Amino acid sequence: MGVFAAFVAQGFRQQAAYKVEGWLGLASSLIWFVLFAGIWTALLRDDPAALERQMQYIIASRFLGELIFIPTWEVSEKFRMGDVGLELIKPVALPVRVLGDFLGRSLFRLARSLPVFVLIWIAFGLPAPHPAALLLFAASGLAGWVIAAAFQLSLTLIALWTVQFTEAENLWELMSSLFSGEFIPLYYLPAWAGALASYLPFAGTFFVPSAILAGTLSGAELLRALGLQLAWALAAVAVLWAMWTAGQRRLTMQGG
Repeated sequence: MGVFAAFVAQGFRQQAAYKVEGWLGLASSLIWFVLFAGIWTALLRDDPAALERQMQYIIASRFLGELIFIPTWEVSEKFRMGDVGLELIKPVALPVRVLGDFLGRSLFRLARSLPVFVLIWIAFGLPAPHPAALLLFAASGLAGWVIAAAFQLSLTLIALWTVQFTEAENLWELMSSLFSGEFIPLYYLPAWAGALASYLPFAGTFFVPSAILAGTLSGAELLRALGLQLAWALAAVAVLWAMWTAGQRRLTMQGG
């Protein structure tokens, strides 16, 4: 755990060094927020209660967009450059180093953007969330990050077997855009699509934590969603470790 924390701290410092890139990323997130806010305001102008919940959801999802920053293309580039053999001789496994670094960067992005989204929340006159909802949102958001980071890194590790792995990453991005709730809450999808999406790992990345903060998940439905999210987070870590273990064995057998 101490080693992982060291890589988290390293990632935090690294992201802090790229100030211009960071502010441009935040500006992009705010542009998306303005776009979504305008669309949903037009759609829900006749239902103030629904509009208020949706504004809370949008703020939560855009904030999570700062957290779920998974630059796996950096790992892909290492593989393309032939540096993957060096990963076998390093004392700390690649998944530990990469996930720690990515988490540190994400935490910096959160710390930088938090005051901005708090001000937006206040400016729209939204009710202050309950402390319990905030804690649950934080825990659920972290679980969502684990799901996204572990699965996406697993897809990148396909490069240990073949250079044709970008299609798998593109498929994840497509499925995520449809079923994660980042752009459209699952309860606004057709009933069959929303029911299907709620059981997929993508829902745990954006929809579950955002719906918690918006107050649209409660009771048995909330417990079921959190249980599925935890199950998918554990499954994602297991798949990642299995991929890395099998990939190491393959490279060793091939003498690479």
